[in-house]
Amino acid sequence: MLFNIVVGFMIPWLLAYPLIHKQPKLFIVISPATAVVSIIINTVGFFFEYWHFKPIIARNQTISALPFDLGLYAVLGSLMIYSIQKRICNLPPLIIFIGFSLFTTFLEYIALQFDKVTYGDGWNIGWTFISYSLAYLAVIAAWRIAKSHIDLVEK
Repeated sequence: MLFNIVVGFMIPWLLAYPLIHKQPKLFIVISPATAVVSIIINTVGFFFEYWHFKPIIARNQTISALPFDLGLYAVLGSLMIYSIQKRICNLPPLIIFIGFSLFTTFLEYIALQFDKVTYGDGWNIGWTFISYSLAYLAVIAAWRIAKSHIDLVEK
């Protein structure tokens, strides 16, 4: 579990700190929304035994993924919105969205290769890409709702 806390929670937030300092409103609004989406998807996935995350905690398997839900995924969701809003590298939003979905799927593929994640009940890396894409679409929807009320990305 220490690995999950360090890699899934501490490192992403430490790496994102400079941007958090520049864009606090973005992270205050988008990170919790992304974490909620991630927790919901992981809860469903664990319940239907589509995947298992190590260490496997018998009483509540979602605990092992919680550092990633609150860390890596929360940070990546905010970084995606920042990239879309700022048009990083002049890329269209669709390319940024697909890039983040592919990158997150690739990170999970690495975890799969190192046996940190295992799949069951017909789940595979293709379904993983679809689940991350749906999650990022939900984050984009939350961002669109939030940005209609407040300006999240500061100039």
